[in-house]
Amino acid sequence: MKSTTQLKLDDALLNAENYIEQMKTMDDKKLSKNLDLFREQMERAYRQGNKEAYELLCEYERQTIIARLSK
Repeated sequence: MKSTTQLKLDDALLNAENYIEQMKTMDDKKLSKNLDLFREQMERAYRQGNKEAYELLCEYERQTIIARLSK
């Protein structure tokens, strides 16, 4: 059985294009704040050895960066 985190990662990968398009409509300050939050959480997940959470947060970060660059 897949964990909730793995299901979220699968969803993020499957729907990446839609999520990126949605984020393009967001204010740049909000996207920047989200990036800061993702990076803090990634650091915590890394320290705790939580590979699944780290991978999910990396994907969220990647999509947010793409959205910001595509604006």
